[in-house]
Amino acid sequence: MAGCADESDQSGDGSNGGSDGSGSDGSGSDGSSSDGSDGDGSSGGGGNDATPTPTESDSTPTASATPTEGSQTATVPVGEVVDGEQMSMVVRGVTTQTKIGEFQEADSGNTFAIVQLVVKNTTSSEFIGFSGFLQTQLKDSENYTYSQSIVGTGQTFEGGQLAPGEVSRGELVYEVPQDAEGLTLQFDFQAFSFFDFERVTVDLSQQASSTADLSQNLNVDVHSTGDEVSYEDVSVAVNSVEFASSLGSFAQAEEGNEFAIVDITTTNDTDEEKTISTLLQMKMKDGTGSSYDLSLSALSSLSQPYNESQPLAAGESRRGKVPFEVPQGVSPLYWIFEFNIWVDGDKTFWKVR
Repeated sequence: MAGCADESDQSGDGSNGGSDGSGSDGSGSDGSSSDGSDGDGSSGGGGNDATPTPTESDSTPTASATPTEGSQTATVPVGEVVDGEQMSMVVRGVTTQTKIGEFQEADSGNTFAIVQLVVKNTTSSEFIGFSGFLQTQLKDSENYTYSQSIVGTGQTFEGGQLAPGEVSRGELVYEVPQDAEGLTLQFDFQAFSFFDFERVTVDLSQQASSTADLSQNLNVDVHSTGDEVSYEDVSVAVNSVEFASSLGSFAQAEEGNEFAIVDITTTNDTDEEKTISTLLQMKMKDGTGSSYDLSLSALSSLSQPYNESQPLAAGESRRGKVPFEVPQGVSPLYWIFEFNIWVDGDKTFWKVR
C-alpha cells in the first residue's frame, strides 16, 4: 500500500470546537479558518473554571530539543518540538478546569489538567504506534504521578498506528489535586529503540518563546470516493458521502458542526466469517490530524445504517451508512478503515472531501 499523497490543500486546524490553532504551515498561528475550526486554543470541554497556562505565542516555531549530554533524556517547555528518528512530538498548550461538559466533573479538591498534544510519524514508509495511556503521565513537584483519565473533551487524542507522514492531535486529560504544583508531562520512548530519547519531560509551567506545530503530509495511497480496496481477501469500498446538519427528529449536530455520512460496502472473500467494528476500525480525520468518532445518535437515526450485529459470513457483502460529527466545511477530510487493528500497515485512507 505504498505511495504518496499530497496534502497541499490542508486547511485550518480542523479541531472539534477548537483544538488550539494548528495551521497547515506549521507555524501554530491563531485565528479562525474557513473550515469552521476556530483555532482559539480553548480546551473544547465547555466546562467552567477554565484556567489557561501558559499563554501561547504567535511567533516562529522554536528549534527542536536535543538530548542532555551523556543522557538520553530531555526537558523542554510547552511549545517546543522534540524530534526522534521516526517520530516528533510537541505539547502546544495546557489548561485546567474542574468540569468538562455537563456530566464530567472532577472530584472535590481536584481539577482536570488538559494537555494539547501533537505527534507525527516522520518516516517515509513505516507505520509506527503510539499510546497516550501507556507512554505519558503527569508528575508534580512532590513526585506524585497521575495517569491519563478516561474523560472525553470532544477532542480526545487518538493513539494507535500512525501512517507515514500522519499527525495525531488532541487532548490528554489527567485528574490532579487543585493545589498540585510543578506539573510536568513525562513522555516515555523507552519501548521504541528508534527514538533519540528514553524520556522527554515537558515543563507545563514554562512556555517557549514561540509555539511550534507539526503538519500532516500523508505518505501513503489516499483513495477517492468510489474506490474499493482489498487487504487479505477483505474488501472495503466507499460508495458515496453526504453531509447534513440533522438526521431525523433526534440527531442534531452541535452548532458549527455537521454529520459526514459515509456509504460503504464490505466484502468477505475469505473462507471464514469476519467481524467488522464501526467503533474500532473506522475513523474520520481532517488534514491537521484531528480525529472524529462515530456518532451513535446519528447512527440510530439512519434508515440504512451499517449493521455490525452479525459477523460478515464467508463470501458475503454488506452495505450501510456510517455517520461522524465533524466541523462544518472542514477540508480535507478522510475516512479511515483499519482492516486489522492488531497489525500495523493496513490503515487505509479515503479522501471524502
